Amino acid sequence: MHITKVELEDIKSHINAKFEFERGTTAITGANGAGKTSIIEAVAWVLFDLLDYKKDDFVRRGAKKGVANITFESNLDERQYRVYRDTGTGYYVYDLQLKTRIAEKREEVARFLWQHLGVEAGTDLESLFRRAIGVPQGTFTAIFLETGAERKKAFDKLLKVEEYRQGAEKLRETARYLETQITAVREKIARAEGALARLELVEAEHQKYAEQSKNLADSAEKLNDETSRKRETVKKFDETENAMSELKMTRDKLQSENQTAEFVRKQKENEKDAARVATEKIKLVEADYKIHISASVELKSLETERTTRDKILSEINQTENQIVSLKAEQKSISENLKKVLEARENIVNIQPKVREQEEMEKQRELLRTDLANAKAAENQVSGYEGKLSVLRDELGEINKKIKIAQEKSAGIENLENLEKRNIKIVDELATLRAALNRDGQFEREVIDNLIKNHFCPIVSQKCLNLETGKAQESFIGAQNGNGKAQISALEVEQKTILSNLSQAREAKSNAAVLPNLRETKEKITEDGKKIREEQDSWRKQAENLAQINVRLNQIVIQLNALENPKAKLLAFENEVRRESDLKEKLFQIEQNLVQIGNEKADLSQQLMQFEKLDAQWKRLSDERDRTSNAHREFLANESLAQTLPARESELEIAQAEVKKLKENLAKAEEDFSTADKNYDRERHLSEKASLLEAEKCLAETYANLENAKRSLMQFAEELKILAETRKAMQADFFEKERLEKISEATKFIRDTLKEAAPRVARNYVFHVSMEANQMYREITGNAERTLKWTEDYGIILEEDGFERPFINLSGGEQMAAALSVRLALLKQLSDVRLAFFDEPTTNMDAERRERLAEQISRITQNKTFDQLFVVSHDDTFEEYADYVVAVGGNENV
Repeated sequence: MHITKVELEDIKSHINAKFEFERGTTAITGANGAGKTSIIEAVAWVLFDLLDYKKDDFVRRGAKKGVANITFESNLDERQYRVYRDTGTGYYVYDLQLKTRIAEKREEVARFLWQHLGVEAGTDLESLFRRAIGVPQGTFTAIFLETGAERKKAFDKLLKVEEYRQGAEKLRETARYLETQITAVREKIARAEGALARLELVEAEHQKYAEQSKNLADSAEKLNDETSRKRETVKKFDETENAMSELKMTRDKLQSENQTAEFVRKQKENEKDAARVATEKIKLVEADYKIHISASVELKSLETERTTRDKILSEINQTENQIVSLKAEQKSISENLKKVLEARENIVNIQPKVREQEEMEKQRELLRTDLANAKAAENQVSGYEGKLSVLRDELGEINKKIKIAQEKSAGIENLENLEKRNIKIVDELATLRAALNRDGQFEREVIDNLIKNHFCPIVSQKCLNLETGKAQESFIGAQNGNGKAQISALEVEQKTILSNLSQAREAKSNAAVLPNLRETKEKITEDGKKIREEQDSWRKQAENLAQINVRLNQIVIQLNALENPKAKLLAFENEVRRESDLKEKLFQIEQNLVQIGNEKADLSQQLMQFEKLDAQWKRLSDERDRTSNAHREFLANESLAQTLPARESELEIAQAEVKKLKENLAKAEEDFSTADKNYDRERHLSEKASLLEAEKCLAETYANLENAKRSLMQFAEELKILAETRKAMQADFFEKERLEKISEATKFIRDTLKEAAPRVARNYVFHVSMEANQMYREITGNAERTLKWTEDYGIILEEDGFERPFINLSGGEQMAAALSVRLALLKQLSDVRLAFFDEPTTNMDAERRERLAEQISRITQNKTFDQLFVVSHDDTFEEYADYVVAVGGNENV
C-alpha cells in the first residue's frame, strides 16, 4: 500500500489541508501544535478504525463536522482508491477509476481494507496499528516495560494466538451440543422400543374388531328389511288417520261457520228494525229542521256585514289614537325647539373655557411623554447596575485566578535544566546497572575458579590490587558496593528531580493560562467602562422624574376643575344641529293631523248604514235557537234512515247463507261417521309400538357397528404409527452413530487447537526475533550485540555473553530495540509496507539520532518498506528523508 494523499477538513487545527506523499521516507515537521500528529491520527482513524478520544474532540473548535479523505495505491491491483470518513456517519470507499462507491458502512469498508492491506479477514486493525504501524507518541517503549502478563495480553491479540484458544473454547459448546443431541437420540430410541412393545396386542385387537364389524353389518341389514316392512304398514294406518282428521276438521269448521252465519242473520235483522224507526223519527221533525237551516244561512250572510262594521269601528279608534299621539309629539318638538335656542346662547358663552382646556391637554400629553421617558431611563439605570455587579464578580474571580496562576507558575525557569538532567540520570543509571550486572557475573566466575590462588582471571597473574591478607571477595565486593552506592545516589537525585520536574511542568501549564486570563481581565474592564458611560447617560434623563410628576398632577387638577367644557360644547352643537329636523317634523305632524281628521269623518259616515244590523241579528238568532233540538234529532237519524233498503237486502242474503251451511254440515257429519267405522285405532297403536321397537334395535345395531368401526380405525392408525416408529427408530440408530463419529472428530480438533496456540506463538516469536535482531544491528551499527524477543514478548539485549533486560537499557537503546521489534512484527504479520514514527528520537543522543535517521532511510532504500513517515521537531531526519512536509507553513518539500 502506498498512501498518496491525505485531505483534512475541520480536523483538530486543520481548516482545509491537503498533503501529498510519495514512496520512500517522509519527514513531517512543524512547530508544536501545528497538527503533525493529527495526520497520523487521521490515517489511523480512517484506515485502521483507531481514535483514542471522542469524535467531538477530533473536530476543529467551532465546526460542526470533521472530514478526512485518505487516497492510496493498492499493491493488490495497483489502482487508486479514496477512503472517506466524517465525524457523523459517513464512511465509504471510492474507486477513482470507476468513479463510484464500492464499499459503504463500517462492515463493508473493513472487509475491503483487510483485503487491500494484505491481512487475514478478522484481523484487529486497531491493535495492528497501535502495536506495529503507528505507535502513539510517548508510548513507543511502554508495552515492553509492562509485566509479562500485560505484554502477553497485548501481543497475543495481535498475533491471533488467542484465536486458537477461543476456537478451542467455542468447540466446547459444540461438543456439549453433540452430547445433548446423542442423549436426545438415545431417549427417542428408548421411547420407540417402549412403544413397539404393544405391537402384538394391537394386532390382536385389530383382528377382533374386524370380525365384530362384519357380524354387526349383517345383523343391521336384516333389521333394516324388517323395519321397512313395518314402516309401510304404519304408513297406511297414518294415511287413514290423517283422512279422518281432515273430515273432522271440515265438520268442526262448518259447525263454527253455521253459528257465525246465524249470529250475522240476527244482527242484520236488528239493523233493519233500527233503520225503520229512524225513518219515522225524521218525518216528525223535518219542518223545524228546514226553519233552522234557513235562519243559519241568513245569520251567515249578516256575519259578513257585522265584520265590516266592526272593522270600521276599529279604524275609527286607531284614528283617534293617532291624533292623540301626534299632538303629544307636537308638544315635545316645540319644547326641543326652545332648547335649541338656549344651546345657541351657551355655545357663545363656553368658547373661552374650551380653548383653555385644549391648551392644558397639550401640556398634559407632553408631560406624560416626558414621564414615560424618565421612567424608562430609571429602569435602564437599574439594569446597568445589575450588569456592573456581574462584571465586578467576574473581575474578582479573574483576579483570583491570575494570582493563583502567578503563584503556581513560579519555578518554570528550571524546567529545561531539570529535563536535561533527568535524561542524563536515566542514561547513567542504565550504564551503571549494566556494569553492575556484568561485574556480578565476573564476581561469580572469580569466586568459583580462582578464589584460592589470588590470581587475576584476565592476565593469569597475582592480583596487585588485592592487599596482602585480604580476600578477593572483599575487594570485588567493595568495587560492586561503589557501583550500588552511585546507583542509590542517582536514584535519590532522580526522585528529587522528578518531583521538581513535575512542579516545573505544572508551573509551565499555569504560566500558559496567564495571557488568556489577563486578556479576559482587560475585556471585562473595558466592558465595565462602556456600561458605566451608558448608565450615566440614562441617569441624566431620569433626574427630572419628580418635577414632571408634580407638574402633571397640577395640570390634571386644573382640567378636572374645568369640568370638561369640550364635551359640553359638543352636546350644545349636537342640539343646534337638530333644529332643522325638528322644524321639519313639526310641519309634518301638523299636516298629518289634518289628514287623519278627514279620514275619521269619512269612517263615521260609513258606519251609519249598519244601524238596523243588530235587530235583524237578534231575530234570526232566536229562531235558530228554538229549532236547534229538531235540527239535532234530524241529523242524528238521517244517515241511519237512509240505510233501510240496504239493511233489508243484507238480511235476505244472511238468511240464504244460514240455509246453505246447514246442508253442508249434515253431509260432513255423515262422511265422518262412515270413515270412523273403517279405522282400527288399537291395531294402529300396536303397529306403531312394534315399529318403534324395531327402529330402536336397528339404531343400537348401527351404534355398535359405528363403535366397532371406530375402534377398528383407531387400532389400524396405531398399527400405522407403530410401523412408522419402527422405521424412525432405525433412522435414529444411524443418526446416533453419525453424531458419535462427529463428537470424536470435534474432540480431536479441539485438542489440536489447544496445542497449536503456544506453537504458533513460538514460531512468530522466532521469526520476528531474527528479523528484529538484524534491524537492530543495522540501526545501532553494532553487530556484536544480539537482540532477542522472548516467548513472554519481552526484549533482551545480549552483549559480551551477558543478557540485559529491557528495563536496564538506556533510553536510546530502548527506542532502537522497540523500533526493531515493531518493524519486524509488521513485516511478518501483513503485506503492509508502511509505518509511522511519532517523535522516535526521544531519549537518544545526537549520534544515535543520526544513526536512527540513516537506518530508517536505508529501510526504504533496501525496499524493505515502501513508505515511512517520521513526525519530529528534530531536524536530524530532514537530511536523510526523501521528502519533507512542513505542517503549518503550507509547504510540501
